[in-house]
Amino acid sequence: MPVLCIVASVLLQAGVYGFVSGTLDSSGSLALSCAGFGAAAVLFNTVLLARRLRRGPTSTPPGTRGLLVVMNVVTAVTFLSFYASLTWVPATLATGVETAMGPVVLALLGLVGQGRRVSRQGWFAAVVLVLLGVVIGQRFTADGAVGPGAAAGLALVVVAGVGAPLLALVSAELGRRGVDPVYVTAHRFHLTYLCGGLLLLLVGGPGGNWTGELLTMLLTGVLAVTLPLFALQAGLQRTDPMVAMVLLTTLPGVTYLAETVFHGSFDAVALALICALILVAVWYVRASGKDKPVPVAAQQPLATKA
Repeated sequence: MPVLCIVASVLLQAGVYGFVSGTLDSSGSLALSCAGFGAAAVLFNTVLLARRLRRGPTSTPPGTRGLLVVMNVVTAVTFLSFYASLTWVPATLATGVETAMGPVVLALLGLVGQGRRVSRQGWFAAVVLVLLGVVIGQRFTADGAVGPGAAAGLALVVVAGVGAPLLALVSAELGRRGVDPVYVTAHRFHLTYLCGGLLLLLVGGPGGNWTGELLTMLLTGVLAVTLPLFALQAGLQRTDPMVAMVLLTTLPGVTYLAETVFHGSFDAVALALICALILVAVWYVRASGKDKPVPVAAQQPLATKA
């Protein structure tokens, strides 16, 4: 069931973004994300309020507040770094590199006692995932060109790529402590939508007839961001972070397939690369599954303050 939540999240995000592909500029994409993050806070806080009125106040496990502060900061840094990188790096390349980095970062963290240690086969698979992510991103880019600020853009992508597996580890810790995914989703995006909204104002706003398109933007944000991220959160809290990150490496490829379905322009080479990435991802899970996870008692605590 947790793995199915992550798969559903990938499919829903890919489907919606594949459908709207080519209809949004950078500010429109930022506005869509902010709408989705804000809607998540409103929707799931409303659910919590309804529960509180029906069942009365409930307590949260010790340390929850500190972990949610960490999630707010890491989520905001990850999102804003990725968005800022799009100034210099094509979106498809940035997405491919970011998602491919996840397994490698988790493998490195396993060396210091956070999560599982992986075998040499697992390390090899992780490197191949990164290379495939870069190649697929380049293939998705029409002219394969990257601007003069590529180094800065890729550095920001690396920051975002490090943030995603950290979020997976924090989510797993919240799951071990029995924190409700509804509660986490209600509170993890506050800093992100505030910073994203400020950034949107700095770049001149969403542009166009945004007031007339507000309802459509909100509905699309719910489908593309709010619901998929809740499903992802529910899955991350009950799934091994390594498995989760490997599943997420398929997001750029599945998004491309959705774009092909909705907008045409089939590319046989890109499809072959996507299939290769998925096969390597499955191999990675199998290679990592041969290694024993680090005992929870031996792991360093992610946060201790309430």
